[in-house]
Amino acid sequence: MNFITLAVKNLMRRKGRTGLTILGVAIAISVLFSLIALNTGYEIELNREMDSFGAHILAVPKGCPYEAASLMIHGGVIPKYLNISDLEAVRSIDGVEVASPLLMYQFYKRDEATGQNNPHIVYGIKIDDMREIKPWWRVEGRFFEDDEKKVKVVGRELAEKENLTVGQVMPFGPHREDFTVVGILERTGDQDDLLHFLPLEEAQRLSNKEGKITTISVKVGDLGRVGAVAVEMEKIPDIQAVTMTQIMGTITNLTGSARSLLMTVISIAMVISAFGILNTLLMSVNERTREFGMLKAIGASGLDIGKMIMAETLIITALGGLLGTVMAVAGSTIIEGFVKGMLPYAPLGSFIHITPELVAFSLLFSVGLGIVCGIYPAFKSSQLTPMEAIRGGLE
Repeated sequence: MNFITLAVKNLMRRKGRTGLTILGVAIAISVLFSLIALNTGYEIELNREMDSFGAHILAVPKGCPYEAASLMIHGGVIPKYLNISDLEAVRSIDGVEVASPLLMYQFYKRDEATGQNNPHIVYGIKIDDMREIKPWWRVEGRFFEDDEKKVKVVGRELAEKENLTVGQVMPFGPHREDFTVVGILERTGDQDDLLHFLPLEEAQRLSNKEGKITTISVKVGDLGRVGAVAVEMEKIPDIQAVTMTQIMGTITNLTGSARSLLMTVISIAMVISAFGILNTLLMSVNERTREFGMLKAIGASGLDIGKMIMAETLIITALGGLLGTVMAVAGSTIIEGFVKGMLPYAPLGSFIHITPELVAFSLLFSVGLGIVCGIYPAFKSSQLTPMEAIRGGLE
């Protein structure tokens, strides 16, 4: 007996019910696939973004350390500032290899195409210090010198959005002064692609924050001394030291509640899908008792009947798993946007992480779900005697 052919024919006789059951499985598998892909990709992107920042410790104004560090990493602006004297104190600490000052401020520029005022983030930096913090930086054109005036380097994505080229002179800042784009960073894949970089003194002049800095990025020579250096930094009155490990832990805790909510959603979807499959199979068994009786009367065993029911179940769940995986991949951008809106901190890059292993897991999970849901209906149908089945079908 060809159980697969028979199972397909049986399912085709009930196209509506079969289609709805497959759709239910597909939705559950789509949610499962999306959650795993997003969770894995989120961790990868978060680690990559932390690594791309280059610093081991951030010195931020005392009073709002984690908020300040998170905002700074993600291109935000904080209201408190440090002084140049704080920078000198940090540089004097034993174990500090590089202490790079940074001033951030934000301005809005009107987009002529949309009519909206879009935010732009300016980083005032000491270029030699920053290049030690981020040695992977490469630039089209050149980097500016710290004492240059009215020059800037821009991120690659920003340059593409604004149609900027090396050597271009453009009005910039509150007084619309002519600034020259001396360099465009090669794409980094993080927030640097969207920023304006100016010499620190120029950024301080434009923002009226002479002598002020937002944060100090610190790189230590011996990673084993990060904790000790952070303790020494906190002895400076105005400074709170935050390590990258602390930032990562804080962000992970913030996103924990959102991930718990997503896990609850997927659990509910799986339970609903399992009950839907089980209900459909039990109804099918109850409706087909006479059919099973006739099959047994012509020589089919209870095991044969059970195999046929199990084959139908596996076909439904396998098709549902395949459809759900395709749906998740096709709608990954929409799903990512929804999840990013729920997370308190989301990396700038895309964190959809789809692998062959994940596809295989989703398909195997759907088949496993089918096996679990099909055991009882298959067992029930296999226990019917021919006379009971025929008599039950006639009642």
